[in-house]
Amino acid sequence: MKNIKFKDIFVPTLSLFLICLVVAFLLAGTNELTKEPIAQLQAKKADQAKLQVCPDAVTFDGQEETDVPVEFYRGFDEEGNLVGYAIPSSHKGYGGEVEIMVGISSKGEITGVNILSINETPGLGMNATKESFRNQFLGEIPDKSFTAKDDPSKEKIDALTGATITSEAVSQAVNKAIDVYRSLEGGGN
Repeated sequence: MKNIKFKDIFVPTLSLFLICLVVAFLLAGTNELTKEPIAQLQAKKADQAKLQVCPDAVTFDGQEETDVPVEFYRGFDEEGNLVGYAIPSSHKGYGGEVEIMVGISSKGEITGVNILSINETPGLGMNATKESFRNQFLGEIPDKSFTAKDDPSKEKIDALTGATITSEAVSQAVNKAIDVYRSLEGGGN
């Protein structure tokens, strides 16, 4: 058996430690450099989504003091009249949180559903980004909640083939946005 010397263990260990230290500093530096551009890109994407889901609005205000503890934006036309709300919402899907922006007019109609962030199975759950799926939610807010499952007490949407969990996640996120709208119109307006 060969004798193991201290040097035979110390030098590779020190080398590996220094390499890991340098890589950690490089990753931290890259994270710091990209943090602000990523935040700006996400804010720009959210602003575009607000305009897409609330097409009659030209400006949006931030959230004011209300009894509603979640984020929402009021949309106004050129004359400053309230035309609707852009409400971000999310629900857990198959591959993580599905984040959406829902537009609801001041007349109680869903004017748009935009997917902000989704990480579902390609070819299945990712089909939730298609307009044909999202358009199922447009129109007057139903008395019942949306669902992708067979439940006669709820308003059924056509689930994506092979992606019922994703379909249900989008449905539940839309339902959450409707609840925010109802609380705003009921007392926070």
